[in-house]
Amino acid sequence: MPQISITLTFEKLLEAIQQLSEEQQEHLFFMINKDYEKALKKMKKEAWNQHKKGKSIPAAKIK
Repeated sequence: MPQISITLTFEKLLEAIQQLSEEQQEHLFFMINKDYEKALKKMKKEAWNQHKKGKSIPAAKIK
């Protein structure tokens, strides 16, 4: 398969990323940072387990 190469400066890369939606930026962040993705999944799992045990706080009580 033929390869294509282009010069991409860091500034151009940042500019392209800024044009992504917030959701797309978040997806990109977690694709690049697998440790954060794992930590977030672990936090979600722990929060869900606490919720199932009745130990969660209703959103209305959070200020």
